[in-house]
Amino acid sequence: MNYKGVIFDFNGTLFWDTQYHNQAWNEFLMIHNIQLTDDQSIRKVLGRTNQDILRGIIHRELSEKEISSLSMEKELLYQKICLKSKMELASGATDLFRLLMAKKIPFTIATASGRENIDFYFEHLALGKWFNYDKVVYNDGSFRGKPHPDIFLLAVEKLKMAPKDIIVFEDSYAGIQAAEYAGVGKIFIVNSNNADYHAWSYDIITNFNQVDRKLFADI
Repeated sequence: MNYKGVIFDFNGTLFWDTQYHNQAWNEFLMIHNIQLTDDQSIRKVLGRTNQDILRGIIHRELSEKEISSLSMEKELLYQKICLKSKMELASGATDLFRLLMAKKIPFTIATASGRENIDFYFEHLALGKWFNYDKVVYNDGSFRGKPHPDIFLLAVEKLKMAPKDIIVFEDSYAGIQAAEYAGVGKIFIVNSNNADYHAWSYDIITNFNQVDRKLFADI
């Protein structure tokens, strides 16, 4: 089957920054005297929105103002860590972008990151060369986070296609579940962290040049 559109998760998929987020969360947890096991970190943090993460790790009622303040605190820690590293997109990603553009296959990003990070990525990773900012779906607090399908359904709507015609690239467990619930046509798992994906039978890649170009027909 040929697919007509592509949706990319961003963190851990196009930008292999999981270690940076983990470091930022570890610093945040230390500041706030919160402890999580490795299993809790996987279940409560990876692929989820800051709102869901904070509500899951802070065991009291949080106001929207508190969530906004705590979220920004963590993201500023994360951005400082990013700027000290070599910021670059995943191997083979720009090659795939060029192919999709040549074939006129529309593609966008659907990410649990908030606008403060989307602006940061567009500035420091030159995303504007490849992506239309207005078609990017990011966490603005208006929809449920992964594993709910909302984020991918919104991205599908922006691409003006049916879910079955879309390929999704994801790395997190919650994101894979969200893509399944959205009913997309094909899912690629991007193994950027040597994770265990035995629960799924999808194609697993570590470089975007591993994606079969025959999946995309000229539009």
